[in-house]
Amino acid sequence: MQNGDNQTETADRGPDTGLTDEQQTQGMRYTMLAATFGALMFMVFARSAIGALFIKELGGSDFQAMLPGSIMALAGILRIPVSMKVPPRRGKKFMERCWFIAAGLMAISFAAPSVFGQGSRSVMIFLVVFAVAMAFSASGGAFWFPMLHDLVPVHRRGRFFGKMRAIWSSTSFVIILLSGFFLGKNPEIWQFQVVFVVILILYTTHIFVVRKIPSGSNLTGDLDYDHWKHYVKGLLREKPLLVFLGYYGLLGFCVGFLIQPLVLYMNYRGFPVKDNVIIFSFNTIGMIISFLFTGVLVDRFGTKRIFLFAHLILCLVSFFIVGIGMLSDKWTMSLLPVAMVVSGGTISAAGIACTAQLFHLVPNHGRAFYLNLSMITIGAGAAISPLLAGGVLSAVDSDWTIFALGMKFDIFQVIFAFGGLLMLAIIGILYFVQNVNPALDSGDVSRERV
Repeated sequence: MQNGDNQTETADRGPDTGLTDEQQTQGMRYTMLAATFGALMFMVFARSAIGALFIKELGGSDFQAMLPGSIMALAGILRIPVSMKVPPRRGKKFMERCWFIAAGLMAISFAAPSVFGQGSRSVMIFLVVFAVAMAFSASGGAFWFPMLHDLVPVHRRGRFFGKMRAIWSSTSFVIILLSGFFLGKNPEIWQFQVVFVVILILYTTHIFVVRKIPSGSNLTGDLDYDHWKHYVKGLLREKPLLVFLGYYGLLGFCVGFLIQPLVLYMNYRGFPVKDNVIIFSFNTIGMIISFLFTGVLVDRFGTKRIFLFAHLILCLVSFFIVGIGMLSDKWTMSLLPVAMVVSGGTISAAGIACTAQLFHLVPNHGRAFYLNLSMITIGAGAAISPLLAGGVLSAVDSDWTIFALGMKFDIFQVIFAFGGLLMLAIIGILYFVQNVNPALDSGDVSRERV
């Protein structure tokens, strides 16, 4: 009889999560709400034109305009020491405190132009304070995915993350689109600051929502804390994980050329700020469309087919952007939104498959360490390529061109073509990536090796 009671309890709580079905369901609802408010800061500075155009309006260079989005990604490196030094049982409180500090620092960075005016000094102050804020934000985020690992049942992960991302990306699209209309063609600095204050209020609100999310066994014990040195050594034995991180990190590096550098390209072509923001926001439309059904496809067909599809489509998008760059501004302005929708949808599809892949490949013990290391490795590629593009653009004259194949290419087209060609070169690595099918692998919930 006791064995029967134990089995019933296990069924209610889900394997090794310490949460009942009711707690998981309620927690997933709070998670969606928190992600909706919390993702806006990332979307504005890393996935929209607003952050880069703000830096340019302040008087920053092309390289400096690429920094906010890259800073947000590279700050994730701090999650590794945090996951090794902060006991998981203190993770949630640590996360909340870090995010409150980050909110305060962001408020200071947004106010800097009002005190110091436009110019290089204001740009540097903004970037430095913003970087410190992102350091705290990333440090707190070390316990976000370990919390979700307990919260979301294995067989629902694809659909849950698809639905959650569809919700927060839809909200982000509406706010970014309204921001574009508010900023207009030639915005003043104060207009950017109004947009940032709204985003900051929502970011702060999401911290209070996170407090309501129940914590499972990952954040109530110290499984990931006591033996972290052992997990560092054990990483080299996680070959499927290492292969995937190498592949997806390189893919992210290539894709990075299709995101923020496009903002500078439209600025180079003379597009008004409003048109730049609106055209770039079509990226989010693609994300929304993809999020609505990609989770189901991941659960049904597995991750490897999604990666192959995404890889091929993104190669084509790179060369498509190179091609439309040869057309008139009218045609370029008409066709870029198409490229944005396709690239946004494809990138989001790969992102959902990536989450399912990581949640399957990371071992049960050391989960916080492995998840954070994985997210950092993946994010680093997409963070470095915009910086590389910004550095090249700052060093090369804007009128630089080259003749090849009987055609003239500007520096932007060369950068986009480089990303597409590199994607073609690395596609063979996908052969060695393990396929994960969440629907078939739902019984394999706890992986105890390492």
